[in-house]
Amino acid sequence: MTIAPVIRNVVVSASPEAAYQAWAGRIGEWWPLSRHSVYQKDNTVAWIDDQIVETSSNGETSVWGRVLESNPPGNLSFTWHPGRGPEAASTVVVDFVPIAEGRTLVRLTHSGWEIFDEPVDARNEYRNGWPTVVASFRDTVPDHDADGEAWLVLEHRPGCATDGSIYTHPLFAEHLAFVSSLKDKGVLIAAGPMPDQPGVGQTIIRVPAADAPSYVEAAHDDAAVTGDLLVLRVRPWNVMVS
Repeated sequence: MTIAPVIRNVVVSASPEAAYQAWAGRIGEWWPLSRHSVYQKDNTVAWIDDQIVETSSNGETSVWGRVLESNPPGNLSFTWHPGRGPEAASTVVVDFVPIAEGRTLVRLTHSGWEIFDEPVDARNEYRNGWPTVVASFRDTVPDHDADGEAWLVLEHRPGCATDGSIYTHPLFAEHLAFVSSLKDKGVLIAAGPMPDQPGVGQTIIRVPAADAPSYVEAAHDDAAVTGDLLVLRVRPWNVMVS
């Protein structure tokens, strides 16, 4: 059985080019090494020859992963195995998608849990860890005002909290409450399930570009998402007619 990926979305105040460079070129400036590393203390991390390499204070090195595909400024994919050998690697993809002038959606997708001896436990560990990492990345990009609007699709797919219908799960009522809050704020365009994809739904919102980061963060705080009933994937919507 394929296990749902872990996805974390964040909006940063930068162009895709600048966001990509911050991730791929300055990882040592923002990665929270004290919480997420192999050597834990007096260490550094950097991209070296298409590898993510952690170096300890005495010169020991640990390879965290290797680039699989690099398409700047659109996306970057790499293997992922901190503290493990490359034969036990999962996969991380980071997308950098423009949503408005000076605003970029950065979406991290971590998959391949089947390689772990305890795949669900491994997924839960990273599901708790990636928000800290992505937030640290977001905070390293200086904020600035943005004009215009952002149209976003909040796509929801089944998580791992239930093996039955998501619509009868108690957390789904919390999701409906979140959607209703978007309606009350006047940003909801439409919401509903996809009839040809069981358990998959989407919510379309139109928000001021300056407020896009907070709305994406609020979507992650939806109790159905924090409870792993739903996995959230944010996408821009290119509107031709409205």
